[in-house]
Amino acid sequence: MEIINKIDASGIQTLDLRSYKPDENDVIKFDIVPFLIEDFLLQEKAFRSAMSAIDWTQFTGKDVVILCSNDAIVPLWAYVLISSLLAPHAAIVVYAATGNYINLLWTERIRRIEFSAFINQKVVLKANSSIPEEILVLATSQLTKYVQTLMWGEAGSPLMIYKRK
Repeated sequence: MEIINKIDASGIQTLDLRSYKPDENDVIKFDIVPFLIEDFLLQEKAFRSAMSAIDWTQFTGKDVVILCSNDAIVPLWAYVLISSLLAPHAAIVVYAATGNYINLLWTERIRRIEFSAFINQKVVLKANSSIPEEILVLATSQLTKYVQTLMWGEAGSPLMIYKRK
């Protein structure tokens, strides 16, 4: 008698959003403070000179967070300049005023999923309480554009969330 795996036979694909979560060690933090005079004053000429001296290729393919680690008042154009210099090299560039940059990067990674690979598929979002609501909502809003069926939980006993009519 042959044993049949009903989960495999069902054609359900499991999407584990945790696999898109950035690892703290893979994130490069670009702190603007070392480029400020006495850590608080941005002088345009010196700042532009410092930015032009950086080898931006070191950020190729990396997730980069631009931040200011103190209370300095930095003109917005400085962040725009840094972002424009990073953009041709880095995989993802975000700004984080707080320590929650991991979720910002995670969100960007979810946005970059090729959801069209799930056209007319049965997909279960793997349940895990460590996945933030904003990640779940974003993935769900994208998946429902493509999937036939969206479920939550485990492939063996999923909870029906959405079914295309």
